[in-house]
Amino acid sequence: MEQKLLLEKELEPIFLGKFPDFPDEVKEFLVKYGPYLMLVGAILGLLGILTALGIGTAAIPFMPYGSSAVFWVGMVLTALVLVMYLLAFSPLRNRRIQGWRILYYALLLNLLGSLIQLNILSLLIGGAIGFWVLFQIRSKYS
Repeated sequence: MEQKLLLEKELEPIFLGKFPDFPDEVKEFLVKYGPYLMLVGAILGLLGILTALGIGTAAIPFMPYGSSAVFWVGMVLTALVLVMYLLAFSPLRNRRIQGWRILYYALLLNLLGSLIQLNILSLLIGGAIGFWVLFQIRSKYS
């Protein structure tokens, strides 16, 4: 029997049982094109972080919470999530379950960042949509 990931056993019945199923065509589209869209987004996101740190560091003293620990933890977590997206690209493209697992942990890390930053709306809506999509496409990976 395959070992479940952190919280997977608790989340699976919610997002596979209580949320509506995607049509198979939608699942296939997400599995086929999703890795490429995610790759482009991750690269642009990392470039954005580098730009913000390069140009934005001059403005940090004037930002309301820019120099706080919460800001820096958020930046680090965001960078880690984007790197995880890059690491997931090849396994996802090859329809390997390892890619799905990396996305799962990236989502958990992203939600942790939302919680630390007290961005409750992002935590709730992003978590619901993210887990719904992830659990819908999981069966396409082996």
